[in-house]
Amino acid sequence: MSMRILIIMACLMAASTAAAQNITFPHDGLDRQYRIHIPDGLVGTSPLVVVLHGYGGSGNGMLNNYGWVQLANERGFVVASPSGTRDQWNSRFWDVGYDFHAGLNIDDDGFLVALATHLQELHGLDPERTYVSGFSNGADMCYQLACREPETFKAFAPIIGTMMDTLYTSCDPSITRPILAMNSTDDTITLYDGDMDNSDGWGAYRPVPEVIALWADILDVPEMERIDLPDTNPGDGTTVQLDKYRSSANELELWFYLVEGGDHDWPGQSGNMDIDATLEAWRFMDASSSGCPDSDVNADGLVDVSDILLVIDEWGNLYDVADLLATLDQWGVSCSGACCLGGGECLFIESASCVDSTGSWSGPGSSCTVLDCP
Repeated sequence: MSMRILIIMACLMAASTAAAQNITFPHDGLDRQYRIHIPDGLVGTSPLVVVLHGYGGSGNGMLNNYGWVQLANERGFVVASPSGTRDQWNSRFWDVGYDFHAGLNIDDDGFLVALATHLQELHGLDPERTYVSGFSNGADMCYQLACREPETFKAFAPIIGTMMDTLYTSCDPSITRPILAMNSTDDTITLYDGDMDNSDGWGAYRPVPEVIALWADILDVPEMERIDLPDTNPGDGTTVQLDKYRSSANELELWFYLVEGGDHDWPGQSGNMDIDATLEAWRFMDASSSGCPDSDVNADGLVDVSDILLVIDEWGNLYDVADLLATLDQWGVSCSGACCLGGGECLFIESASCVDSTGSWSGPGSSCTVLDCP
């Protein structure tokens, strides 16, 4: 086993913390396990987010160490975190075709589809708002599901992952879904330039730009807007560039966050602190319940004529037809976001309610999970 594999295993296993007991779910002759968090007071059919750990990690660590529980409580969705099977080194993994897993043949595609369907039926969750995200090996699994199982999952958010060459050359999804991806330029595990020579032992995989170009082609989103995100934490030594791929021919989107100078980290938890990967993934996957950040273009908390005027004034520069349609779609909506009240209390509420409570509102789609109120 290479030194890099040993390092990532040690880091991920050390990050795991104690939590509720695993739930057993039999599949394909194996007793698979998962953990689940259901916020109190959920009403009606709620969204489901399946989050996948990295190589050597666990469902427990993924559920507890990346902010999913706190965000689920705030936004009202269910989060499930399954665990992969163990390989010859007793490390949990998702079977995406790594060289050293040849011959294991674990049906993780079928397991994750069956688990999502089971949870939808058991807890009355919304099949049209069932999503999947993951880190590293879990992100690789996200790409695999996007290629092979898009009927079950309605959006994907692979964080710091890639596509093995065998998947890259065979990917032909029956349905196309929105994708948010994040990668880092200085990643020492998932190499930005790929590893087609298999020098690290994982197997041949493509450079990140080729993976993004493939999905832009598959989703048929040729129009790209590049945004340099604010460097709110210059001390972390990294910056973030966001490429938004869209098309006037369909409503699909591909968002690609590139962390300049970043390593094999989950932004917002370690490494880059300008963004929070958990919040960005959720807002992208379930845009309809994320506080109308896209339609409130001037970020004043209300979708109204001032937003239309700003879109028109910056037409072809900052905004285009997608922004106009988003604004019209949520016309008159008071947007939700993090509101700081007296004594340091923070609530995710509409901007109008925040004003009525003499609070300080932090903008559409902002979250108390990443905000420190004074």
